[in-house]
Amino acid sequence: MRRPTGSTGRKPNSVWIVQHDESPHNTVLGVFATADEADAYSDEVLVDYPNGVIITEFPIGYRYTDGTVRYSR
Repeated sequence: MRRPTGSTGRKPNSVWIVQHDESPHNTVLGVFATADEADAYSDEVLVDYPNGVIITEFPIGYRYTDGTVRYSR
């Protein structure tokens, strides 16, 4: 799985989260400072999650109720 197209790797005040979306609560597998770190980790755990993982950028202060989807498959 790859980060959203057009991402530069790091925006001020944001983190990258790797999630497994087949669990009931989208289990967070890791939190990273850059998209490259999240990509590398997702490649490492891919064997454990054959249907893939989600890499998501979350600005610090992000709220689910903001109404913006910030993930890609």
